[in-house]
Amino acid sequence: MSTRIHRHEGAPSFSNRLLRRIIRPMKRSAVIALLCVYLAFAASAVVSRAVFERLPHLEDEFAYLYQARIFARGQIMIETPQPVRAYWQPFLINHNGHRFGKYTPGWPALLAMGIGLNQPWVINAWLMMLTVALIYRLGSAIYNRPTGAIAALLVATSPAALLLAGTLMSHISGLFFTTLFLYALWRVERRHHTTRWGAIGGLALGVLVITRPLTAVGIAAPYVIYSLGRVFWAGFRAPDTFGAVLGPLVVLGVVASAISLAWPAYNHRATGLPGEPFGGYLVRFARGDKNTNLYRYIWDYDRVGFGPGHGRRAEGHTLDAGWEHTKTDLKCAARDLFGWALPAEDGLTVEESECLVSSPGYSWLMLPVGLLLGARRRWTWLLAALPLSIITVYLAYWIGGTVYSARYYAEAIGAAALISAAGIATLARWFNQWASRRQLPRPGAALTLAVAALALYALAVYSPARMRPLRGYGRVAQNQLIALEAARHEPERPVLVIAYGEHHWRDIATLMAMTSPFRDSDIVLARDPNRTDAAQIRAQAPEREILYFVGGELSHAPAAAP
Repeated sequence: MSTRIHRHEGAPSFSNRLLRRIIRPMKRSAVIALLCVYLAFAASAVVSRAVFERLPHLEDEFAYLYQARIFARGQIMIETPQPVRAYWQPFLINHNGHRFGKYTPGWPALLAMGIGLNQPWVINAWLMMLTVALIYRLGSAIYNRPTGAIAALLVATSPAALLLAGTLMSHISGLFFTTLFLYALWRVERRHHTTRWGAIGGLALGVLVITRPLTAVGIAAPYVIYSLGRVFWAGFRAPDTFGAVLGPLVVLGVVASAISLAWPAYNHRATGLPGEPFGGYLVRFARGDKNTNLYRYIWDYDRVGFGPGHGRRAEGHTLDAGWEHTKTDLKCAARDLFGWALPAEDGLTVEESECLVSSPGYSWLMLPVGLLLGARRRWTWLLAALPLSIITVYLAYWIGGTVYSARYYAEAIGAAALISAAGIATLARWFNQWASRRQLPRPGAALTLAVAALALYALAVYSPARMRPLRGYGRVAQNQLIALEAARHEPERPVLVIAYGEHHWRDIATLMAMTSPFRDSDIVLARDPNRTDAAQIRAQAPEREILYFVGGELSHAPAAAP
């Protein structure tokens, strides 16, 4: 009996055996990648709360949130509320007695899941986390696991990615579906469950089309050319593989096309002519009929291309103007991509901190190294084609964007990280091989640690300085809600705020963000600049406590009209 007891005590417990089974198969790189996945979610959540206070700030975010709330109720649009100007919000369209957002339906539909959870911010945080995981898998597949781990670290700590992940903008969803598309294409090319991965690639590309259409063009273009080349090569040089090459690409194209139809279908439901069949509308949509482009319902000049009618300039958008935007955006990306730059000085305004500070950025430093050392891999050049294609496509758009970093290039963050990581991992391996032959300490670990230190610097030093001026951007901040709560006499009753007088919409944007399209939220904002609609507005909400917003102040008894 004593022997049995001794053997039992000396044997590993069940929990220890389980831990060994879990941990032992995991390479060091996989552990690093897993930590990066959790870091990406946590950092996105912190940015969302600490910088943006989980509120929309740009007009785009207001429109996305509004439409997401409508989708979350299972509706496409709502009846236009009356009086119309009382419930105005940016980038919303009133057409044939209905109201809806101007943007394509992809991102609002995804954001609607967050509305269902009462936490819209969490969708971008989840997508950021999933993107980092996919980056690791893609980097490991194309190159090796160390490359995948380094790329995951670069994306998880990217100031540009984290900034956008903290907002309600659509770019992180674009980055996720771009990465998923690339990974699916890689699996198809390697003939791993090709039909399944062809369908997944089509799903990713289709969702990208209905989320960020112009970006989707830039992403798809180089891979369409590459895939056509593979098909022709198989047809002429390897006929026995033609079906295996063509089949999954057809599946990808069919699925992508089917999902892409959700965009014109949404537009048809919103603005189609009475009794017009979808087929007829689709023809008008394909021809570029201005009445099928919801963007032009807000600004007629908001379209892609060059010449008069494109953009706000009298002469229209020009290639020179596009290049000026591009140079600014690239300068921004050089700083924000990985945060390899000096932090912004304290006290700068948002405008001064839009990546336009005098110090240069060095986030591109490892890209040429990765291209050079990975030149023999065709996927290195395919990855490099992605940012070049996106940059080229956006030359044709009349405006750039740097408030939320170089956001039009956000979908290229993953490709840039993979190429840079490939250069770092290859250099580390070469240094180790060189040192091993001379029986010297391996310097590769020092290089990897240096990259980790830079990632920590980007996360803890550069990003806070870069994002600090964005807190309260556009006068949207939680302090307006705090003031409202202080002014309420009956906190248990829902409140109606009527804004009197002339003011910029941003003065009341925080209250606007709290207002449901269905006007059943705890806070409802109504605008009445000329004091002509107040009686009608009050009659619509007899159960609500009434507050008035006049001259920046909230009160129960507004001052007499001038």
